[in-house]
Amino acid sequence: MATFYRIVETNPPLLEDFLSDAAQGRPPRSETHRHLWDGISVYANVQQARNKAQDYPFLGQFIARLDIPDQVPVRIERTLRRSRVHHTLWGDPAHLLRCVVAVIPV
Repeated sequence: MATFYRIVETNPPLLEDFLSDAAQGRPPRSETHRHLWDGISVYANVQQARNKAQDYPFLGQFIARLDIPDQVPVRIERTLRRSRVHHTLWGDPAHLLRCVVAVIPV
């Protein structure tokens, strides 16, 4: 099992909170980030997610804890070289939503 923290807009989270930029029809931010475009950003610890949400309030006011069982078909990759705790998840948003076990305010 892997645990990650996702900044979300709603409590409880909605499917939309787990849609990638690609699924939402947003263009890639840059060519450097194109390989992350169809995944979602998560953090390895709650404090890093909280810090990011406080720096960028438009991302959301809640943090969802995801406990992802090994058998759930989700690709996980540590991404963004300057961060040890940023990861990207690629998987079905409905599967990811079902992995939410807790939601806390930022």
